[in-house]
Amino acid sequence: MEKCILNNKIKTQGVGILKFNQLAAYIGVAVFISACGESITSQEHIANAKSAIERNELSISEIELKNALKVDGKSAEARFLLGQLYLSQGDSLVAVKELERAHSLNYDGNKVVPLLARAYLLAESYEDISSLDDDGKDLVIDSKIKFLAFKSIAAVLSEKFELAQELTLQIISLSETNSYSLLASAYVNFAENNNEQALSLVSKALLADSENIDAFLLKGHVSFALNKFASAAENYKKYNELQPKVGVTKLFIANSLLRDNQYDEAEKYADDILASISEQPLANYIKAVAMFEKKDYTNAKSHAETALNQNYNLPVLKLIAGTSAFNLNNYESAYHHLNVIVKQMPANHYSRKILAISQLQLGLIDDINETLIGFNATTSEEVRFLSSLSFQLAELGALDEAKVIAKQANENATESNAEQSVRSGILKLMTNDPSGVEDLELALEANPNLEGAELAIAFAALQTGDYDKALKVAKKWQEKQPDIAGSYNMLAAVYIAQQKNELATQALQTSLLKDANNLYALTELAKLNFTEGNKIDAEKYALRAVDQYPDNAKALRYYYASKPDEQALAKIEQAYQKSSDNIALSLLYIDALINSNDLTQALVIANGMESSVKTPKKLWLQRISIYKKQQNELQLITTIEEWLKANPYHIEPVLMISDYYVNQRQIDKALPYLDKALSDHQKDSLIIKLVKVQLLLDINKLFEAKKLFQDPQLQSVKSEVKSGLEGRIAFLEKDFTKAVEKLTHFYQAYPSRKNVVLLSLAYIADNQAVQAQQILREYLAKNEQDDQVRMMLADSYLTTEVEKAILTYEKIIINEPNNVIVLNNLSWLYLEKGELDKAQLHSKAAIDLAPENPNVIDTRGMVLLKSGKNVEAWKKLSEAYKLSNGKDISIALNYAEALLANKRNQDAAKLLIKIKVNSIDDMNRKNKLMALAI
Repeated sequence: MEKCILNNKIKTQGVGILKFNQLAAYIGVAVFISACGESITSQEHIANAKSAIERNELSISEIELKNALKVDGKSAEARFLLGQLYLSQGDSLVAVKELERAHSLNYDGNKVVPLLARAYLLAESYEDISSLDDDGKDLVIDSKIKFLAFKSIAAVLSEKFELAQELTLQIISLSETNSYSLLASAYVNFAENNNEQALSLVSKALLADSENIDAFLLKGHVSFALNKFASAAENYKKYNELQPKVGVTKLFIANSLLRDNQYDEAEKYADDILASISEQPLANYIKAVAMFEKKDYTNAKSHAETALNQNYNLPVLKLIAGTSAFNLNNYESAYHHLNVIVKQMPANHYSRKILAISQLQLGLIDDINETLIGFNATTSEEVRFLSSLSFQLAELGALDEAKVIAKQANENATESNAEQSVRSGILKLMTNDPSGVEDLELALEANPNLEGAELAIAFAALQTGDYDKALKVAKKWQEKQPDIAGSYNMLAAVYIAQQKNELATQALQTSLLKDANNLYALTELAKLNFTEGNKIDAEKYALRAVDQYPDNAKALRYYYASKPDEQALAKIEQAYQKSSDNIALSLLYIDALINSNDLTQALVIANGMESSVKTPKKLWLQRISIYKKQQNELQLITTIEEWLKANPYHIEPVLMISDYYVNQRQIDKALPYLDKALSDHQKDSLIIKLVKVQLLLDINKLFEAKKLFQDPQLQSVKSEVKSGLEGRIAFLEKDFTKAVEKLTHFYQAYPSRKNVVLLSLAYIADNQAVQAQQILREYLAKNEQDDQVRMMLADSYLTTEVEKAILTYEKIIINEPNNVIVLNNLSWLYLEKGELDKAQLHSKAAIDLAPENPNVIDTRGMVLLKSGKNVEAWKKLSEAYKLSNGKDISIALNYAEALLANKRNQDAAKLLIKIKVNSIDDMNRKNKLMALAI
């Protein structure tokens, strides 16, 4: 012992020496410490450890106990004390190891068994507690109660409730007032959802023993279950102070603070956890809620998604992630999260609103009505939401969906009758329901001073073509508001619709007297002057508008229209550069670039804009126009396909793509697009049904056409249109008399090229060739430039009036000098007429244009033959015969005639034997040639 004291003195001196020779002193101290350590016994280390524990110097006590075990590894007391030390900090796994060793070394069971049971409990090794049953039999009452209490709690936590109840009764039989008896009973009540009783019992347990660590934990759980979050946090904090190594306690504290709306403090605990376990789901959940409350949507979304990625699939996390994404304008992510939980949300929950908006943004129009099923607008804000959504759907072309939402808005409106009627009226008009005007009139009747109602009625009347009503309302409003420029503008709008430009101009000029810089008057005056050819005045008004509103698309558009030069283009470009996200300016700039033939730049701007369900029709049409000008057929059809995919509610791409394939003579490819539209978003489209039935008739699918024609919509069309379809059906059914009757009615209403051709074909099929020619001549009298119809008329003259056929063909040649068919027909007609010079002239022009066409070569050969150029004729006719593969009877007979002219009678006879004729004329000619050949 003296040696150890001496060594301690030397250690003290070593500190002094350290100032002069640190290295030597450090080595010396280390040697003396080592020498001292070797001489201290295990019991002395244990005694030092106990003293350190009393001083709460836990690290020193741990070192002393480990040193004791180095001296004596079988020291049961050292093992026990070390296990007890670890357990006192909540480090259950290490505690279990040490306490198990102490137990195996036969340390006092009254001390070790209850602690080992508690260590197993904290380590969630519930079955291992049962292995201590035999060891618990001989324990003193206090130790036995603790052991059985831990066993009972383990049974509760492993959901063995009957066992827990049996054990609790056993504990109570030993003592009703023991802190752990009360704790065990509290756990059983908690498991049975008797939360108030559990709280009472655990509180009594703490009164019986204020140092019952486990009671603090349960009291935190029970308080949380009773929504007493402040109390829960307080008890969890006490437990955490006593058991700092139980990491999960911080989560309990943070969650309780969160539920108590103590977001800042909850976040601190969450941060502490995330510093070591960055993906801990509950900590991320707490952090997400805290960030969401602070409107830090970026971090809220990030933490919510981290928790969700750990399979912590709480609906609230989906709600936070989805709502945060929505607020960050990330509609795809918002939809991804919210669509999963929407059915779990109440009908009027805000998540349904933002999901519906996200679906609108993503073009998932079909899902919106389902999302809002049962959504009852109980506030004016909710009614406005539904109204706005309905407007937007209508603007996109989704009229059926818009009507459903509009109905919801109207049924749930709670405002005054006037306001409700205005909203209802406008929604109806947006969805093509003219009765909306009546709603607006009711609104004005209920509240004569309702702002904007008169204006809405006037515009509604204009939309429905009721100009008299529009004018009446506009005049009434102008008389009420004689000093407001807008009242004169409204009056001008009606006059413009009535095409009373002089009155419109007067109203607009009066409007400028009331407000010299009002945009509507300036732009409309520019437009009126431009349409009437007064370009100087148009430019004057447009320039005034641009000077006042240099960034206004409408003003710039009229200015460019009146003066499409580089200066106007520069003004448009300048406005666009300032607000490149302004759709109206972007569309105007693209139009101006197309007009100035800068197609490359126009395409850059056009393709730089988003392609979605909300993309304006104008932009799609601009892209298509550019590709047409560039003759880029691949990009043209690709763009139409993209449009169709982005917005299936627009009818234009359906019609465009079907028309494209019709022009390509691929009607079978056009029909599927019409079918898809009719089976989905355009099921009530009369236009598409009309197009389809006509295409079916074009390809002689009579049964399908007649079936579609029975559709009530087609049966209710205008009588003229219906007659057209009935006429075409009759034509295919070979009821030509009926076809003539129906198609005549149709043609009189719509005197187009296609319709006159249809009618003339019906006349011809009904053996009324003269009437066919008459209707074609009448049409040409009004459509002098239509050479396609003139061609049909000339063809009809071929067999009846050759002179008229020649005159008609000669007229066509003036406009179409390279029309091979006309040149060839003229050559043949002149040949038959005996005017060989003209026949030579036209046949030479025809063969120069189509040197490999067998009919053209045949005509050339016969002209040569009749001109006495037998050898040349034989060569040409031989070439025509080979090109036609001998299948054209007329060409074959002409070739035989050329062989005879060149004294090749035997070859002619062989050829004539092969020819199989069908008509009497061909038979007679064959017989004559055969007679010559023989």
